[in-house]
Amino acid sequence: MNFQFMKHRFTFFGISIALVIVSVLLLVVKGLNYGIDFKGGSIIHVRFDKEINEGKIREIFTGIEKARSLYFTSDQLIIQSVTSGQGREYIIQYPSAPVDSQKTADVHDMILSDLKVAAPFSDEALEVSNVGPTVGEEMKIQGIEAAILSAIGILLYLAYRFEFQSASSSIIAIIHDLMVTLGFIALTGIEFDITVLAAILTMLGYSVNDSIVVLDRIRENRKFAKETSFSQLIDDSINQTLGRTINTSITTLLALFALLWLGGVSIYGFALTLTFGVTVGTYSSVFVVSPLLLEMTGEKLNKTR
Repeated sequence: MNFQFMKHRFTFFGISIALVIVSVLLLVVKGLNYGIDFKGGSIIHVRFDKEINEGKIREIFTGIEKARSLYFTSDQLIIQSVTSGQGREYIIQYPSAPVDSQKTADVHDMILSDLKVAAPFSDEALEVSNVGPTVGEEMKIQGIEAAILSAIGILLYLAYRFEFQSASSSIIAIIHDLMVTLGFIALTGIEFDITVLAAILTMLGYSVNDSIVVLDRIRENRKFAKETSFSQLIDDSINQTLGRTINTSITTLLALFALLWLGGVSIYGFALTLTFGVTVGTYSSVFVVSPLLLEMTGEKLNKTR
């Protein structure tokens, strides 16, 4: 393959800038749909008398929602099966009621009462807890800190492993991927919870890994380059690693598509976020990192590194 990527780099810059601007506008206007982990809610750990599945639990809550005019829908539930529960033990999470504490308790008792009628469970094994807004705000801050610490760690590693220009272009690409992915989450209304945050951090690591492959090939080619322009050397390096980049992305996406199709509602946000993030990360490793490196370094072929 002999694609001339650098020839069209300003087109890629324009696309990326437009995506970032749209993403920022979506975050400002629409914002993120924070989940229970970040805005508070109720958590029920229950062991049913008979084996039951996630779909049946959602169906029961849909019936309760229609009969009681609940303030949330069954799609907002987070249902996790306990591994040792033999298909009977589940952790169910739903948002806090937008009312005072006494009415919240009444609504909570009503939900438990209706759930027990539809699917009997053991009172001895029942555990109920609430995540308050304060705890949710603390988790939100911790999530932001985790993202910042990850970016700092990546920057330090890249600064040690590569030259300043390469490290800088990678960090800019990471910020690009983060903003575009957050814009996608805001656009689709995916519930932003701990699993989605984990998907974002995973996506950042994947994006850096892809970028390192390209940057390492550029560095190796510079050592043995003869008379040629830096833009041509970058094009050659990208073409040499393009097959690896595409194959890695396709195999990763196949696994993520399986999660989207078979994973159920509980990990849908994680799978969808990571699917989009891997796609954006692959795009940035080819169309953002290397063009930025060329703009920072210039056409002069420096063989010192």
